[in-house]
Parts: sequence; C-alpha cells; structure tokens
Amino acid sequence: MKRRTLLQAGGGLAATSVALATGCDNKTGKAGAASSGAATEAAAGAGAAQTNAAAAGGAAKGRASQSSWTALGKSLDGKLVRASDAAYATARRLYNTRYDSLKPSAIAYVKHPADIAECLSFARRYDTPVAIRSGGHSYAGWSSGNGKLIIDVSALSKVGAPSGGTTRIGAGAKLIDVYEGLGAHGVTIPGGSCPTVGISGLTLGGGHGVASRAYGLTCDSLVGATLVTADGKTVDCDRKQHADLFWALRGAGNGNFGVVTELRFRTHPAPRAVMAYLTWPWAKAAKVVASWQKWGPVQADEIWSACHLDARPGNTPSVSVAAFSLGGYRELQNALDKLADQPGGPGPAKSVRLTPTGYLDAMESYAGCSTKSTAQCHMPGSLPGQTGSGQLGRETYAARSHFFDSSLSATGIRTLMDQIEAGGRKGVSGNVALTALGGAINRVGRTDTAFVHRGSKFLAQYLTSWPANGSPGTRTAWLNSFHDAMRRHSSGAAYQNYTDPGLTNWKSAYYGAAATRLAEVKRTYDPQRLFSTFPQAL
Repeated sequence: MKRRTLLQAGGGLAATSVALATGCDNKTGKAGAASSGAATEAAAGAGAAQTNAAAAGGAAKGRASQSSWTALGKSLDGKLVRASDAAYATARRLYNTRYDSLKPSAIAYVKHPADIAECLSFARRYDTPVAIRSGGHSYAGWSSGNGKLIIDVSALSKVGAPSGGTTRIGAGAKLIDVYEGLGAHGVTIPGGSCPTVGISGLTLGGGHGVASRAYGLTCDSLVGATLVTADGKTVDCDRKQHADLFWALRGAGNGNFGVVTELRFRTHPAPRAVMAYLTWPWAKAAKVVASWQKWGPVQADEIWSACHLDARPGNTPSVSVAAFSLGGYRELQNALDKLADQPGGPGPAKSVRLTPTGYLDAMESYAGCSTKSTAQCHMPGSLPGQTGSGQLGRETYAARSHFFDSSLSATGIRTLMDQIEAGGRKGVSGNVALTALGGAINRVGRTDTAFVHRGSKFLAQYLTSWPANGSPGTRTAWLNSFHDAMRRHSSGAAYQNYTDPGLTNWKSAYYGAAATRLAEVKRTYDPQRLFSTFPQAL
C-alpha cells in the first residue's frame, strides 16, 4: 500500500500516513517556497503550463549559450547537471511522477550561499527563470519547470547538535535525517511524516504533524533563518533583524523571498509516546465523524488525532481514527473511550490498537521505515539527498484541501460520506483525512506569523492516487467534485503547503489577512520578482 493512502503497518504498529507535510507535508517542496469547480486535471496542467510559459518567455528574452552554462558549472563548487549529462534523467524528477514530463535547463546542487549567488546572478543576466527545490514534493510541480534553472539545496543537509535549546539545520535536510539527528540527543521539532520531505519546504509553509498540538507548527519553532535574496546577498533574519522577513517566512516563505540555506529551531523533548489506531464498520461512519470532530480538537495538547475515510474500489469504504500522544497509555486509552462512548458516539471500535513506543520509533513508523535503516529510508541514487542503499520509491497522486472553523453539520457529514462512496463505485482509490488542530497551534495570534489559519478546528486533505502509467482523468474528476461539494461546509481557506493550482482565490485562501503585508515584504526583498516564476507567487 502506498504511503499516502493513509494506513499502513510499520514495524507491527498500525500507523497513519497522513501526508503531514506534509504529505508528505511539504507539498510545495520548495526551499523558501504549496478550487473552483472548474479545477480538473486540466487545471493542474494549466498551472504547469503557466509556469512553463513563464520559463519559455524568460528564455526567449535572453537565452544563455552553451558556453555560458558551461561557465556557470565551472563557477560552482556544487554539481550542475545539464540535459546532456547521465544524471539528468534522475536529477530532473520530482517525487510525484505526474511531473516527469518537465524538462528544466539545468539542476544546480548548490554547496553554499556563494553557489546560490552565482546561480541567481546567472538568472538575472540571462533572464533564466529559477525554481527552488528542497525535497521535490511540490503538489503542483513548481519546484521544477521547463527551461528553468533549478536551485536544489539538498546538499545543505547538516543537522546540528542541539545547544542551549536550539539547533541549526541545513535547508536541504530530509525529515528522516532531522528526526534521527535530533533523536540521538533526546529532542525533536514538530514536523510531518514523509521521510524525504525537505525541512525548509515543510517549515516555510507552516508544517504540521503528530506533535503539533503539543509543540505547535514547524514554523512556530523557527527562531531564525539564513537566506540568499534576489540580489545575491546573504541575510540572517529573526525577531530582531529583518523581522518582517522572518514573519513572512513562517507561513509564506515558499519560493517568494529568497533561497533559504539554514534554519534555526527551538527544540522540544522527545519522550516516550503512544500510538493508537481504531476502526469501525462503515455503517457507523457518520457517528465516527460526528463524534471525532467534537472530540479531536479539544483534547489535551499532547493528544493528536486524525479521522480517515477511504474509498475502496469494488469494496465497502472504511473509516478509522489514528491517534498519537506524548502522554501516558492510560490517559490516551481513557480519551479514546470518551470518543467512542460520548452521547451520539459510534460505540466500541471494531478493532483497537494502542502501542507504547519511543518517540523516534514512532516517527520511523509513520515514515514507513520501521524495518529500514536511515540510509535505506531515502530515495536511491548518488545525487545529494539520495543514498546508494535507498529503498523508497515515488508516487502518483493529486490532492486538495480545506480548513474547517466549525464542526460539520449532518448534511456536511452525509456529503463527505456520499463522495467517498461515489469514489469506490467509480473505481477510484482515494480518501479524505481530517486532522485535528487546536492546542498549541491555535494559541498563536492569527497574524503573528504568515500562517493565519489559527482559528480552525481541523484540516481536510482530499487525495487520490493511481499507478504511474495510469490515466488521471476519473480520479481527478472525483477529487474536484469532492472538493467542490465540501466547499460550502468549509471556511474557504486552504493549506499553502498542499499547493493547489486549481484555486482561483489562492491568495486569500492561503494567506487571508496577511496578504497585504506579505506583498510589502515581497516588494522589499524581491522588487524585480526574480522568484515569481510560478503561478501563485506573491
């Protein structure tokens, strides 16, 4: 079963692969960088087409010669991969196979800020559009693009030893390496579940995961960052210096203001934890959802949960709840009893599994890596971010999202179920994951950071997947129908790390009241709009 299809057994534990930036939570996939009823697979293609048109236009204005590209390669300490190089076929690929047709002009695996400055100077000189890539998980494929110079920060991957309650992490570090590196010191930062997501893309769009109700979003633990701006200057920002830029990076930093090279985080304890997984018969799905949405967002901070409804082609859909707690076994057990037995609740679950575990063991399980070494829990290859013994593959999927500020009505729940049932009848492999928010996430002021979704109760991600050589048509049509049907029940907001090229109101959906201030920051740090080569750039 694919990681993104929500449920999998990892190391004997029932785990939820909830695409936590996830999403694999980083759905923009950019370092420093994620609908309307008309949004179909064609809409996603249209978004890519806009990007490619921008790329083509830029190239036409001042096309770099072969000798210019050669000179750029020689000027870098990192590796520049061109179409003529053997590594190009692998280097150009993103995590999602939907974007395998994209053909960038080159991929620069930068080693330090000076390499980035060289790339940006080249881009300015030859009007070459750039894309910034960390983990390559952009939902819209915007960490690549035809004719673009991709600045890949995967080589900037050092996870520093914690000191004084903080740690320094390179922008290209993959989540599995972050968890392993910090776990050796008994600490962590809140993050997603997908092991190959880059820490910068996750953080700069918000970043949520199983510890977020206890510790806040990933961006809430960010205390400083270093980035290279459009003019090639290296800038350090935090609450005291370039405070406006630091504010913007915490929720809207995805590809808008510069190329982030390093992130500085406040660390948190990584105690023993408890994982839980419960299922009920589909006949009780309405009661499960109704009970969970009243229960999940108001639990003690240490308890995270998500409710999943899965369409299963040719079979009855399934409903389940996954939970994770930084508290005790008995406390979680009692809380789950209240979920099942509260008035109107679904009653005892068909199956229940509670498993005490170490924090790092839990992160490995959610990553699908319980039986793999750290080196194996990477993509295979010899390029930065990959390992020779890597065993992880890529996936083919599409997803959309909604935030919900209030509980679903009976009509909203029925709509949710109808869409899942329709997916199964149509042969679609798809699901919706409802993730509880609240806790530490919502104790941050709505505009204290650029992540403004602080009053929401839960986040919905609608997702469908298919074989790499399969047709997306029926799947994406179902996905868009699902999204459209649920829109009137939602707040209208969407998660920026689940980049959605089908949104016509993306600026207000992602950034709400922060949009005006973000535009001012953009004018300050990227006045020539060097980083505005994707359709949803600020």
